[in-house]
Amino acid sequence: MKNKTKLIRAVTLLLSALALFAVAACGNVGSSSSGDNGGGSGPAIAIGSKNFTEQYILGNMYAEALENAGFNVERNLNLGSEQIADRALQNGEIDLYPEYTGTALVAIHDYGEDRLGQLESPQATYEAARKLYSERDPANTMLEPASFNNTYGIFVRSEIAEEQDLTTLADLAEASPELTFVSYSEFQNRSDGYPNMQENYSAFDFQDITIANQLGLRYQGIQQGDEGDVGVGFLTDGQLTSDALTVMEDEKNIWPFYNPAPVVRSDTLEENPKMEDILNEVTATLDVEKMRELNGMVDLDQEDPEDVAREHLEEEGIIE
Repeated sequence: MKNKTKLIRAVTLLLSALALFAVAACGNVGSSSSGDNGGGSGPAIAIGSKNFTEQYILGNMYAEALENAGFNVERNLNLGSEQIADRALQNGEIDLYPEYTGTALVAIHDYGEDRLGQLESPQATYEAARKLYSERDPANTMLEPASFNNTYGIFVRSEIAEEQDLTTLADLAEASPELTFVSYSEFQNRSDGYPNMQENYSAFDFQDITIANQLGLRYQGIQQGDEGDVGVGFLTDGQLTSDALTVMEDEKNIWPFYNPAPVVRSDTLEENPKMEDILNEVTATLDVEKMRELNGMVDLDQEDPEDVAREHLEEEGIIE
C-alpha cells in the first residue's frame, strides 16, 4: 500500500449530527417512537431497535402486530449499535429487537472469521446464530429470519463508474487511489467491514476517507459529488433505486449473510408463546424488493416509520 495520509475529516461528524437532528425534527427516523406505550391490557412487552431506518420500520412492525394481538407494547427504538441493543436485551430492559444473522455472529458472539467463512448459506448462518443465542444466560431465541440478505453495498456515483468502467469491487480497488470514500465509524472498525475489503481486495488505497455516520448524508454527498465518489450502504436502502448510483459487484462474496430476525428473551417467549407465530408472520411478508420500497418511503418520501410499518401490515392483512 502506498504511504499516504488518510484524512478522516472531523467536520463530517458535525454534519452527520446536524443532519440527523434535522431529520428527526421532521418526524423521520422514528424519533417519536422511543419510549412510547400502546396496545391492549395484555402482557407488557418492550421492543427495541438499532438506530437506522430499516430497524425503525421492523421494530414498529413487531410493535403494531403485537398490539393488534392485545399486548401492551413499549417502544424503545433508536437504541444505537447492536452492542447497546444486545446489552438492553440481556439486562431485561427490552424483550426483543431485530438483529441480522451475520451481525449476530460477528459483533455479538465473536464467532471468528475462519468459522464464518465456512457458512455457505443463509440457513447455515441463521442456525449458527440461533444456537449461540440459545446457549446464553439468560437465553435468547432468534426466530425465523426474513428471506432478504441486507448485506453491505459499496456504491459509486454512476458518472464515475461509467467513465472508469467500474463494475466490481476488484475494479474499484484498482481505481481507489484516485477516489474518495465516504464511510462510517462502525464500518471502518468492524472486522467484516473495511478491514475485510482490504484483506480480500488488497489494492484498496483510497485517496481520502471521510466519515459520515448518518446514512442519508453519505448518499447525498456521493450523489451531489461534494463529499466523495464512493460510499457504503446496505442493499435494501431505498436510495439505491437511483440511476445516479451504481452498486459494485462483490465477486468474492466476502461478506456473511445478514438476514434480519427478531431476537427475543427466551423467558419472555415461554411466558407468551403466541408471540412466536405473530412475529414470524410479520417476517414472512418481507423480501428485498419490499424492504427497499419501505425504506425508500421513509428516507426519500419523508414518511414516518411507524406509519409505513402500520400501512404494510394492514395491506398484508396482519392488522386491521
